[in-house]
Amino acid sequence: MRIFLLFIGWSSVIGSFGDGALGLYALWVAAASNWAELSISLDTFLKQYVAFIYWVKQVAYYVMPKDFAAWLFSLPALAYFPVRILMSIVIGWWALKKAAQLAPSNGYEEEIV
Repeated sequence: MRIFLLFIGWSSVIGSFGDGALGLYALWVAAASNWAELSISLDTFLKQYVAFIYWVKQVAYYVMPKDFAAWLFSLPALAYFPVRILMSIVIGWWALKKAAQLAPSNGYEEEIV
């Protein structure tokens, strides 16, 4: 369980940097268009500006209820990324804190049986 929590914690921390970069890029896109793209949806932003990660939409439709995924991708990108960063920080902090509480007392990693 500790290894799983460490994976979740660190992937949330690293993912926050990626989300921050995408959020800054979305902000740059909006600013470069004289703020005409201020309310660009997450779907449109991914499709038009970072198409190499557009596959995440298919994953979302596979793992989430379809209505929720459709709603999520219709959100403005500039609103989505800050909320996602905040959620990743909270989840990552929680997972790393729980992993630290599960640390073995002898200093060695527990065996996976």
